Amino acid sequence: MDHPQAVAILARIASIHSHPSKERSFFMKRFAKTPVYAGLLLACAVGLTACGGDDNNNSTATSNSGTTGTTGTTGTTGTTGGAWQTGTTGDVSIKFAAYNGAEKIDCNSTTKLGTKQRAVQIEDFRFYISNVSLIKADGTREPLKLKQANDYNYTSNDGKNTVSLIDLEQKGVGECDGSAATNAAIEGTVPAGSYTGVEMTLGVPFELNHLNAADATTPRVLQNAVHPSMSWNWRGGRKFTNIQFDQNENVDPSAWESAEVKDGKAEEGSVRLHLGSTGCVGNPAAGTPISSCKAPNRVTVTLAGFNPASQVVAFDAGALFNYDIASKAEGAGGCMSGATDAGCAKPFDALALDWKADGSGTGVAVAGKTQKVLKAVTP
Repeated sequence: MDHPQAVAILARIASIHSHPSKERSFFMKRFAKTPVYAGLLLACAVGLTACGGDDNNNSTATSNSGTTGTTGTTGTTGTTGGAWQTGTTGDVSIKFAAYNGAEKIDCNSTTKLGTKQRAVQIEDFRFYISNVSLIKADGTREPLKLKQANDYNYTSNDGKNTVSLIDLEQKGVGECDGSAATNAAIEGTVPAGSYTGVEMTLGVPFELNHLNAADATTPRVLQNAVHPSMSWNWRGGRKFTNIQFDQNENVDPSAWESAEVKDGKAEEGSVRLHLGSTGCVGNPAAGTPISSCKAPNRVTVTLAGFNPASQVVAFDAGALFNYDIASKAEGAGGCMSGATDAGCAKPFDALALDWKADGSGTGVAVAGKTQKVLKAVTP
């Protein structure tokens, strides 16, 4: 690539990462897989289980989501009524998996997504989970203490916040293009005893979200060099979710209305959810810390009846993209958390987040509404 072209790409990257809603230009789709783009992105300082198997290994499962649900059938050391017991050490492992409705999916899967059942494959499936707590029968919460700090887990120095990156894709397998490593579980400890459910937040805590993604002192789980494409700019913070599917043209070559057109021909279709905080006030690069964000866009997930010994937390892409993903009017490539981004209407509704077409949405939970995306599933 010659110098003028590199300069042009740098300029476009800066524009995209300053305005998350402009990602629908699909510039990243066109260049993200090139080594040049990866190097330029780092220079800008903007900071599935191993996805193996084949289509025949996909499975179905029963699930529950929200604040009510089924009772787990087994515990770490047994059950007592609707509760489950930890072992004497209080060790807990909470496992996650990618699903489309009742179908478990991975990087080798071709699945039918959306109301028109479009044939797609996973390109990326990563999301941040923070501040996990286990729920007791009386409703009290016990915070899960993470076992370790590493590339995928971090606990703040004051112990008030934890954050983990769940990575259910594996670069080089199928269409997946996120990272080579995977992480499908959060491991930690709680006081030994009896529990009935789990609570967590989809997103990164405010206190950690706006740390410089290019700074070596930032926790590794939040560094762009460790987890590329999980950050916007310093002001915007992290992408809480990087969920993306690409059209499988071998199964269904029909052009998507929402696809980018190049030289008069529609390119491969794609749909994504890049959830993150928007409307943030401050400019860390100029020494002014972020004081608030108009739309925080974090999701509190409460799963009653969840039993980690027999169930997993399913991230249901079918609930998230419950519309015609090839429609320009309904989605135009998905949602990048823009305040007036039409592609956010259905995903935000599934996440029970306040979003309005006129841009007045608050990005907080809608009273009386339960998210439908993260569910307790018995494989």
